[in-house]
Amino acid sequence: VDFVDCKLVSLVAKRFKVTKEIISLKKKDGLAVKDVKREDIILKETGKLAKKAKLNTEFITDIFKRILKESKK
Repeated sequence: VDFVDCKLVSLVAKRFKVTKEIISLKKKDGLAVKDVKREDIILKETGKLAKKAKLNTEFITDIFKRILKESKK
């Protein structure tokens, strides 16, 4: 379990790094940082993945909402 926890944290860190790079590029190009349509797609797709994995979709959606919010800070 510790190994899996370590991987989860590592993947979230990697996601934040990529997001930071994307935000930087968007700002450089004068684009809006927040993309509501893209966020909706992410939430729908991760919900589908959760359902397929037989996980609580509301739980996974809540996690991704927090990830999306935190990644814009």
